[in-house]
Amino acid sequence: MRKVNCMYKYTLHKKSTKHTCPKCGKKRFVLYIDNETGQYLSEKVGRCDREINCGYHHPPKQYFQNNGETYNYIINDANKLAIENLETSYHSDSDLDSSLNNYDKNQFIKFLTSKIDKVKVQKMITDYRIGTADFWNNGTIFWQIDKNNQIRGGKIIIYSTDGKRTKYINWVHSYLMKNKKVDNFNLKQCLFGEHLLSKYSKPIAIVESEKTACIMSMLFDKFLWLATGSLSGLSLSKIESLKDRKIILYPDLGIKKQNLSPFIKWKEKSIEYQKKGFDILVSNLLEQKCSQSDRKKGLDIADYFLENLNIKPRKIESKSNSNLLKMYMKNKNIKTLVEVFELTNSSGRRIKID
Repeated sequence: MRKVNCMYKYTLHKKSTKHTCPKCGKKRFVLYIDNETGQYLSEKVGRCDREINCGYHHPPKQYFQNNGETYNYIINDANKLAIENLETSYHSDSDLDSSLNNYDKNQFIKFLTSKIDKVKVQKMITDYRIGTADFWNNGTIFWQIDKNNQIRGGKIIIYSTDGKRTKYINWVHSYLMKNKKVDNFNLKQCLFGEHLLSKYSKPIAIVESEKTACIMSMLFDKFLWLATGSLSGLSLSKIESLKDRKIILYPDLGIKKQNLSPFIKWKEKSIEYQKKGFDILVSNLLEQKCSQSDRKKGLDIADYFLENLNIKPRKIESKSNSNLLKMYMKNKNIKTLVEVFELTNSSGRRIKID
């Protein structure tokens, strides 16, 4: 029997445009698009990407059922071929290079330099090619550069002075299209930081946000930190280039709703990818250590590190661990490193710092 490869007629729009969610009111709503016509199905048919905190999802099937219409979800072969043949678009080197400045106006970089050694911050900027969108309120540009050093996209996020993300998010290609500098752009995302795979042979740590990857690269450089861009951004196509690497997933914290949480979702995906030959697991360290308040805040591993940067230990148990005090004076992150990664001494006993 001939195997039939089908393509769905309606899928969530892969472009960067976000709309107001009918449930939570946040501008985080992704609409379903008709892949044959390129038109949105309805302003209310889509999914909020605040999957844990909101979870609103109105799929096309439900839309057609509610309107008493037939739901045809497969597109014809001719249109399928045309869609599959769409080439990935790339930014020019000049697009990226022209953004590598104005860090004194970049709120994300200013926040980092107030918390972390400036030399480390500069190295991170150089590694991840962090840019500044002087054309869009000096937002931070997180360039997505693939393993072949091709620039697939540039996500722009505006941060407040305390390092928190605001609701203002854009993409470089969207700005260029709106200002008629490019006619169209077919965005096919990759992992943030993927271009560093050839530079570093370290184990891979994957987190949700680009901000978290940047911060953790400075605070725990034993891993190469990559980011999916969102909870739903972890996919087989994105991690294909990691097939021969050891991978550890660090999802954000979140409230469990309908038996789902960020940890559970990524745990299920890790099991799926293990069956396909990936050396991948999901860390449960934050799950074990977090409070209910941490869950409600949706803290990630970088938040945990930053909150503990200035906490001094009251005592160190065991004489064999006394050298940690000297280490702490040189590296204020040592307490967090010990706790988060459950480090042991030479005898295999858990190190405790109070």
